[in-house]
Amino acid sequence: MSAPAAGALFSLNPAASVHVETLSSGCPILVIDDCYADVTAVRERALCGRFDASLAFYPGVHSNIDRDEIMPLFRQLSDLLALLGDGLVPPESFISDFSLVTTPARDMLAKQKHPHVDPVSLAGVLYLNPDYEVGTSFFRHRPSGLAFLRSDADREQHGQWLQANGERTQPESYAVADDDTWEHLHSVAGRFNRLVMYPGTAFHSIAMQDVAAQVTLSSARLTQRFFAQHAPTAAR
Repeated sequence: MSAPAAGALFSLNPAASVHVETLSSGCPILVIDDCYADVTAVRERALCGRFDASLAFYPGVHSNIDRDEIMPLFRQLSDLLALLGDGLVPPESFISDFSLVTTPARDMLAKQKHPHVDPVSLAGVLYLNPDYEVGTSFFRHRPSGLAFLRSDADREQHGQWLQANGERTQPESYAVADDDTWEHLHSVAGRFNRLVMYPGTAFHSIAMQDVAAQVTLSSARLTQRFFAQHAPTAAR
């Protein structure tokens, strides 16, 4: 499979549909359907990537995206977020990569199975599987009552809980339903060419049961991940 030519590959679709969903926890989720103008070309580029990096506790591998090529998209997203009243998210604060889920549940650590947060103010995922929908789920942690980890105290409290109870309460697979530990708040369907963005501090996880027994490059859950930081609020 030959890679698509460079240029305006990462271009937003002028006819994209944009809406915001707000969960009972107060978590806002930005949903952009039909996001890319040519999502097939983006998927082909992703499948030509070099998936040789594994970061943090992600149950799979990643492929880098040329920053100069994708910077115009970061500018478009920054402008869109400003129009939606989400404050200043500088284009330069965005990072993005392609990601494949490849780790079976039996090989995952307890920390990987529990819902998690990301160390950024804004996270997002664009779904690149045309044949099935594996989306993203959001949760509230029942023991603490927290749906977010917004402060150092919250993170320390949850870290201590996870160290003491994580192994005993770990889910059996990727999927996390309502149980004594986690309240399932909402799942966003992983529709092809849909981008969802949400606070990185919100508890979330991949909404799937497990990795297929013989997963391949073309059949694995393929996404494009986005992370960004809001600009600090100026002192008044």
